[in-house]
Amino acid sequence: MSRFFHSLKTKLTLSFVVLILLISGMAFLYTFNETKKALKEQMRTELMSVASAVAVNLNGDIHAGIKPGDEGTPAFQAIGQALLKVQEANDHITYIYTMRKTGEGAVFVVDPDDEEPAKIGELYEETNDEMLAGFERPSADNEYVTDQWGTFLSGYAPIRDSLGNSVGLVGVDMTSKDVIAKQRFIGNTIYLIIGIAVLFAGFIILLFSGTIIKDVNRLNRIANRISMGDMEVKMDVRRNDEIGDLADSFGRMVASLKIVMMEKSESENKTEQGK
Repeated sequence: MSRFFHSLKTKLTLSFVVLILLISGMAFLYTFNETKKALKEQMRTELMSVASAVAVNLNGDIHAGIKPGDEGTPAFQAIGQALLKVQEANDHITYIYTMRKTGEGAVFVVDPDDEEPAKIGELYEETNDEMLAGFERPSADNEYVTDQWGTFLSGYAPIRDSLGNSVGLVGVDMTSKDVIAKQRFIGNTIYLIIGIAVLFAGFIILLFSGTIIKDVNRLNRIANRISMGDMEVKMDVRRNDEIGDLADSFGRMVASLKIVMMEKSESENKTEQGK
């Protein structure tokens, strides 16, 4: 086990794998953060698009005439049904509603929610700059907003009357859980891809280092045989890199040693014959 951890093959493989992990980790963090931002921006754009599509199809004159207590009127019901159809067609929409701006702030007008509908004229206390901008142009929250119904990312678009005046807005809410779930899914996908890439790279490095160590070990065995006086060794390492150059040097060294030993043997024979 100790030899395994101290072998050049293990050191090369682990060094490259650690390097790949560091690079992959930094790439993952950067890619994931940028992807989260891009996905959130995409969600903002989609919310604004849905709100705009709904707002342009609502009758602003009828909407302007809805007042507290009109929940049972045909006008209220018609707008509520139009909002519900859009919500049912878009799974990611949690709430959809209309508002108008008063001296006190933004108040609800039509909220078709079956469980906890806001009343006509009910003040919304969590207004922000993006919502107020939605009375004039398509807008969306830059950050999640938490209110009594939960935490959401919302898009807004103005409702205009026949004269083009803003008489309210359409609000479309997506729960933060949906956005975070999409971000987490993308993060897990990126993590899986990087993980597979690291395993594949590690396998390739293992094979590559294995071929190097195999030839190094072969040269080591040849060197041991030479040290024991075996000059008949064959240099069977054929590579076009530094290890190949080392093998060629070993070959030249063996050839030189053979010549030296032959000359020494001839000299000794002559000396013996002279006696």
